[in-house]
Formats: sequence, C-alpha cells, structure tokens
Amino acid sequence: MYKTISHFNNTVHALSGRVASLLVLSFLLFFSLQVFSASDINMTITPQPAMVGEPVRLQLISSEDYPEVIEFPGAEGISWRQGVSKSMQTSIVNFKRTSAYIAIYEFVPEKEGELKIPALKIQCGKKKTLTDPVTFKAMSRKYTVSSNDGKTEKKNAGLNEILFAKCSLLTDRKSIYIGEEVSFEIKVYGVRGLDFDIRSWPAIGMENVAFHDFSSTNPQNGHFASAQTSNEKVNGQIFNVYTFRSAFRPIAAGKLSGKIDISCVVKIPNDSRRSSRSSDPFEDMFVSPFANYKSVEQNLSCRFPEFEAVSLPDPSGTVNYLGLIGNWKIKTEISQENLKTGEPATLKISGSGEGTIDTLKAPELRLDGFRVYPPETKKSPAPATGSFEIRYVMIPLQEGSTEINLPVSYFSTSAGKYVEVPFNRKLKVEKSDNPQASVVSDSGAPTTTQALFTDKKINGKKINDILYLKKNLSGQVILPLWKNHIILILFLFILGPALWGFSEFRHYRRLRLENDPVLRRKINAIARKNKLLGEIRRSGPEKMHAMIQNEVVPYLNDLMGLPPGTSATELAGKIKDGELSALLRSGADSAYMPGTSGSSKSDLRSSLLASLKKFSMLLVLFMLPLSLFSELSTDQQFNPLTAYNHGEFVKVAEFYRKQLDMNAPDPALLYNLGNCLYQIGEPARALVMYERALHLSPRDSDIRENLNLVHRKFMLPEVGSIDSPKDLIVFARDLLRPDEWMLIAAIVWAIAGIILAFRRRFASEARFYTSITAAVMVFMLILTAPFSQSTTSYSPKTAYAVIKNMQVYLLPSETSRQTDFRINCGEKLFIEEERDNWLRVRTDNGSEGWIKGDSAERLMK
Repeated sequence: MYKTISHFNNTVHALSGRVASLLVLSFLLFFSLQVFSASDINMTITPQPAMVGEPVRLQLISSEDYPEVIEFPGAEGISWRQGVSKSMQTSIVNFKRTSAYIAIYEFVPEKEGELKIPALKIQCGKKKTLTDPVTFKAMSRKYTVSSNDGKTEKKNAGLNEILFAKCSLLTDRKSIYIGEEVSFEIKVYGVRGLDFDIRSWPAIGMENVAFHDFSSTNPQNGHFASAQTSNEKVNGQIFNVYTFRSAFRPIAAGKLSGKIDISCVVKIPNDSRRSSRSSDPFEDMFVSPFANYKSVEQNLSCRFPEFEAVSLPDPSGTVNYLGLIGNWKIKTEISQENLKTGEPATLKISGSGEGTIDTLKAPELRLDGFRVYPPETKKSPAPATGSFEIRYVMIPLQEGSTEINLPVSYFSTSAGKYVEVPFNRKLKVEKSDNPQASVVSDSGAPTTTQALFTDKKINGKKINDILYLKKNLSGQVILPLWKNHIILILFLFILGPALWGFSEFRHYRRLRLENDPVLRRKINAIARKNKLLGEIRRSGPEKMHAMIQNEVVPYLNDLMGLPPGTSATELAGKIKDGELSALLRSGADSAYMPGTSGSSKSDLRSSLLASLKKFSMLLVLFMLPLSLFSELSTDQQFNPLTAYNHGEFVKVAEFYRKQLDMNAPDPALLYNLGNCLYQIGEPARALVMYERALHLSPRDSDIRENLNLVHRKFMLPEVGSIDSPKDLIVFARDLLRPDEWMLIAAIVWAIAGIILAFRRRFASEARFYTSITAAVMVFMLILTAPFSQSTTSYSPKTAYAVIKNMQVYLLPSETSRQTDFRINCGEKLFIEEERDNWLRVRTDNGSEGWIKGDSAERLMK
C-alpha cells in the first residue's frame, strides 16, 4: 500500500514538471510572437527600375505605427542616405476609420545589375519585426544625343559620356622644379541641352604643392581664377564647357598626382509624371514643356596628371640669388650718375617674366660711404607670370669716387641652370650745393652726423632751416579732446529741443487762452499781483476800504475764476484761508486794514555800513598772497628763448618737458620741445612732438612747416599735400579737431531747433522744409568728420617709429623669426595689440608684425 502511494506521488511530480515546462515554453513563444510578430508592413521600392547614381525610395507602410529601421545592414552596391521622411494617411469608409503610417528611406545604387537589400530589423511601436530580403534591378540612365546639331542619327549615351571633367597641365614637360609655378586648368563638359549646375569649386586632393593665391580677383575661392565658359566640339558633339584655371608650385621632390572632385546637380524629368517608361528623358523634356523635373546629384571626378617634382641644383656659387624660378628679364639701373653728398639717389632692380614672385627676396646692398635704407619691394603677381620692382634709397655721406657692383641671379627653367644678370657702375660723388644737405637727420645717425651737429653748434651757425620757437603759449588742450567743449556742446544740444518745446508750449497755451476766458483772467491776475501789492504798501490806512472793494476783490475773483461782480462777503465765504476771509469781511463792514511795520532808515544805514566794512577787509586779505606769489615767480623766471639762442638745447628741452602737462598739453610747448629735440639730433622724437602739436592745433602753419621738413628728411610724404579729390576732403576734414567739429554740429543742432521753434513764422511751408532739411543734412555731414577722424588721423592706436632699421618679428619674442619687411624711422604705425613690452603693429600698406614697446611712441599718451 505504501509503495503504491509513493509511485502515485512520483507520477504526479513528473506530470507537474512537464506542465511547468510547457507553460514556460508557451510564455516564451507568446513573447517571441509579440516581439517578432509579422506585423502588417508593406514595403515598396520606387522607381522601378532604379537608376545608378540617382536616389531610390524605400517606402514602409504600417497600419499600427510609424515603422522605423533599427539598423541598416551592409549591402553591396547600395549607399544608404541619412534621415527619414514620415507621413500619415487617414481614410473613413462606411464610418470605419483606417490609418496608414508611412516612413520613406532613401538609398543610392552604385552599380548596375541585380541588387539585394537584406532583411531589415524594423520597430513598429512596441513591436519588432524582421522583413524579407528584397531584390531589385538597377541600370544606368541613357540619354539620346545627336552629333552635329541633329544632322546625323541619334544614339544613346550614359551620363558619364555627356557630363564629365578633365584636367590638364599647361606645359609639355613631365618634370617640374621645386618652386616653379605651373598653370593648369580643369574643364567641366556638359552636352548642349543638358540642364545641370555646378554646385562647388573643384576640390583638389594633392599633397606637397602650394597653389597660387587668387583671393584679390576671386574672393569665393582663392585657389582659382574666375570661371570661364565656352563651347567645344568633342566626338562630333557640341559641349558647354566651364573652365577653372589655376597654378601651383611643388614644395617637395618626388612623383605627384591627385584626384579632383566636383559636385554637380542634373535636372531630369520626374518618373512619377510620365505615363510610360522610357529610357530617353530628353524625349519627355522636349515634348512636354510643362513636365515636372527632379534634381539629381552627380559627383564628377578626374585625375590630376602625374608629374615628377625635381630639386633645384645647388645654388652655391651664385651671387645674390633672387629666389626666382622661370624665365625672367631683369634690369638694374640707378636714378642718376652724378651724386652729391646728402642728396638721395635710387637704385632699382626690376623684372618681368614667367614664374612666381612669391619667392622673391631682395639682396642686401652694402656701400662704403653711403647710408643705404632697407629696400622697398613692389610685386605685381599673375598666374605663372608676374613683375616686380626693388628700390634702394642711398644717401652719399662723403665725396669721392665709388663703384657699385650688384649682380643678381635667377634659375632659368628653360636652360636648367642659374643665370646671372651683372651690374657694375662707377659713380662720382661731389659736394652738395645745398649747405643743409650735408646734415642727414636720423634718430639712429652715426657719430659723423652727431659731429656735424656739434660743429655747427660750436660755430654758432644755424644747423637747419626749422622755424623759430613760439614766444607765446596758445593755451592748453584737455585730453581726451571731448572734454574741451563738453559743457557748451551739451547746452547747445539741449537748447535746440528746449526752444522747440517752449515754442510749441506757447503756441498751445495761446490757443487755450483764446478758447478759455476764465484761464485768461487767472493768468492776468497772476501778472498784476506785484503791482497790487505795491499799491497796498503805498496806500494809507484810510484808503484800505476802497482798496479792498476796488482792487483786492476783483483780483481774487479773477484768480479764483469766480464771476465778475462777486461781492467781498460772497468771496469771503468761498475762501478757505480764515485770516484772509476775516479781512475781507471786516473790510466790507468797517474798512479795517491792519498796519504794517518795517525797519527804520537809521537801522538800514547801520547794517549797510557794517556789511561794506566786512567785505572790504575780506578783499584785502584775498589780494595779499596773490601779490606775494607774483613777485616770487618773477624772481625765479627762466628765459628759454635766450638759452635757445645760446645753443643750450638740452637745457631748454628739459624746461619744456617740466612745463608740459600731457593731460592738458599746450600745442606751443609741444612745438618748442620738438624744435629742441630736432636741434640735438633726435628728429624722430621731434616728429612725434610736431604731430601731437598739429593734431591739437591743426591750423598752425608753423607746426605744419616744421613737420614737413622732418618728413622730407625721412623721405616721407608731406602733410597737407593735395594730389587727388580725396586728399582735398581729408585736408578740409583735418582743419578742425573732433571736439571742434562736435561743437559746430551742436551749433547746427541748435539752429535746427530755432527753425522748428519759429516754423509758424515762415512765409511758406516750402521755405520751412527747405531750411530744416538743409540743417539736418549739414548736421549729418558734419558728424561724419569726427567719427572718421576717430578711426584714422585721431585714432588712439596711432604711433610712430622712433628708431632706425626697426626689427619686426612674427611673434612677441626675440627668438622668433623676423619678417621680410622693415619699418623705417618716422613711419606711421597702428597698434593692433599690446602684450607685456611688445606691440603688434600694422603699417599703412597692411603689413603686420611684433616690435618692442620702446621702438614706437603713441600719438597721444
């Protein structure tokens, strides 16, 4: 019995385990059906057949939710695009609503033939499914073209046969020297009738080359000149051709090549608008002018011709190599054969030819007995060609004969060797006829120049032709300049609108008075108040009753706006002031008027005498220290004019420096200090003083003359010279300081306010509008002057070089590489950045670099 029961229990346990396993399997099967259930998803591909290189749409439609591709599988010959387009369609049939959720993905076939899209994992709401693989056919689109404008039979051609690109070098040589500039062109061919657009400039993938800079002529892409269009016949077909020309130079040896890519868009008829499938889209285009078109991206590619870059031969043994590679014609000449001491001459090296001038470098010129300034280089670049000019300014320092030997060389690509251009000239230096020409002013002048200053000073002669010191001061000018007339300017700017507002107030007040007699009575009462009080003071007590009845009561009636004829008793009942009301009642009843008392004449006389005595004593105490100070100043007075005449220029300069207040400098003091600095051999710092003085007193001719003298010494253009209409405008603008222009603008503003204030007195509206328009235009024109000055002539960034042959660095460090240009002494600079003791400056011609902080002085400190 026990064994039977035990066997039964084992059987039950076994059945229970099987049931549990079946339940778990059923649950997993149910879950898998929910996750990977075959949802109702419809998948279509359009268009059919697909075209190689054109986008194809994969459309997924579900009735539950938007189908979403979880992961795109890799497929040979298919390139998936990013993004998805979603839409929903809803329809109601027999009161039953159905919805279709549509998701569209795009891909591009990359080759012809049978292509296969593998199974896609798709999520639709909370469910996931796996689609079946799909196979479709891709073919290349064919275009019908004809040769010789349709005179021969038509034929089908692929897109790559009617739209393609080519690249060619404009040289027959297969080897190119490093640094040699070679032109090339890229042509895009499109058969006539094909509607296409070029969406990008050619992208060149090539290393170890430097392209010519076309930024000045083509801001859109500095690697190419402006595109050109033309027509060419290729294999009997007429093509529209777009040509992109450029130039490059190799920078490393070896075989070089590259790839060129150009992005285009071709417009073709839309397949959805065509009733029947055709392999000739041009047929639809010409038959139906109202056809719908779609844009298809087409990337054109071509190879850059392969060439070999070879190194230049060893330049050792060449003289003054200019860095030019190509075929050049170079000429060296001097401005004059007969030279004189102290008078400048110019040595010029010029050339033109085939090659780049980006690598041009000026040779160093050293001449005994000459001061040679850093060369000035002028370049005129063009693709694979160019011209240049190098100028040296030389000043002979001593008489005698000299020989200039300056051969230069370049590398000729046609000859394959370095070519030398000789230059040898014998010159004779004579003594100058101008006695002042022997003194060459320079802040970095050698000892010889200082000796000349000393000799002239000892002999008691004038060492230059600068104008004399100013005896009288011209008055301080406060810095910043806007502080000088700020109170008057603000007053004038307020005056104009105030006058206009006051005029409008009077006008509307007059209109109101004309329409409101009560208000007019009140205003008249206020106007006669003082007169009434005076009559009351002069009247005796016996006349007070008549005064109240005849004067006070009518006055109060008008003031309060009561009807004329209101009696004193009625008036007293309407006045809230108890004392005045009582006076009116008592005056009406008994003519009572209380008397007034005042100070006696004797008391008044005593007070006046005491005040005069006190004022006189204070006046004497105030004047006493002034007289003592004046006498003390006279005793300690220093006469700078006498010291200047005696040649004590250093002492006079120190005196003027102590007198000078840079927060409110006097232009005359700056001018006199500049004269002293010029006399002691510091013309660069004298130039800075003259510039400061001229900016503070722009109409002073003495300052301008001395400044131009220093400019001539430094070979700088003169200030105030007019060579063009623009120079005339700048000269007229700089006749006044910015604060003076603002004062004139404020005056015109006030005049405009006066015109508006008296606008109703003009004889005609036309005259008023003409006057106010003229005032506004003049005001706006005047305002342009100070604003333009603040960024140019009066810019706080302006500075001047004060040392000779200033070294300019690429970075703010003495270990940094120097730039290929030099800044001359006295040259105008613009400070762009200040870092520690370094300044990043920009010259007038746009060159930039770093200089030491003590190499330049600001126009205004």
